[in-house]
Amino acid sequence: MTPENIDAAAEVLARARRGQPIPGLPDTARPQSEADSYAIQDAVLRRLGERVGGYKVGFSPEGGIFCAPIYASRIAASPAKLPAKDFHLIGIECEIGFRLNQAFPARATPYSRDEVLAAASLHPTIEVVDSRYQDFHSLDRLQVLADNFSNGALVYGAAATGWQGMDLVHPPITVTADGKPFAECTGLRAGDPIGLLVELVNFVAAKRGGVSAGTFVTTGTHTGMVFTEPGVMIRAEYGPLGRVEVSFPA
Repeated sequence: MTPENIDAAAEVLARARRGQPIPGLPDTARPQSEADSYAIQDAVLRRLGERVGGYKVGFSPEGGIFCAPIYASRIAASPAKLPAKDFHLIGIECEIGFRLNQAFPARATPYSRDEVLAAASLHPTIEVVDSRYQDFHSLDRLQVLADNFSNGALVYGAAATGWQGMDLVHPPITVTADGKPFAECTGLRAGDPIGLLVELVNFVAAKRGGVSAGTFVTTGTHTGMVFTEPGVMIRAEYGPLGRVEVSFPA
């Protein structure tokens, strides 16, 4: 993509964040590669005057991982109240998250698993899924990636203790909406949360100049994607890993 096409895509997505969702990006402004999608992510970030407070990460069909920024303004501690009017839709994904409590600058050699874990705290999280598209399921993956892979917000619980050595692929998660059963915990289908965390650190350090201290990383849903409505309070109990709550006042 040319710089002009990247800017055109960023303008459309930034406008959709402030107004109504769009059918898709214009034909001339559609990403043709993951690199294009990342360039659009960066351009939208600049247009909005936001800063990166975290990343969502998963495995890419092109090999390795993909990632998408979570704006610092869209990260909140539990219990959180997020106005429903700020979302086009409200999807709920319960995930294992981490906070990196030191910076990881770019360097010639990859960071090891031990180095990353020494600086990481684990947090139960709820990713709120939202989209700037009218129907993101109908679009190609690169357009969705350009839109931060449908991130709307991230809510995190208190740092867990004693999690080292636990099975983080199948943690005990019980989710309720206003006290009623809401979502089934099926485990993480995208691999090992710690492995994804380490790969994310090295990817961002190599490709984006480093990871700032305080960055959150969320590693994929354990409960699928389930949609809720304004006014509902979602609570996810992670057993010994803690609790995270979010409500969406109308």
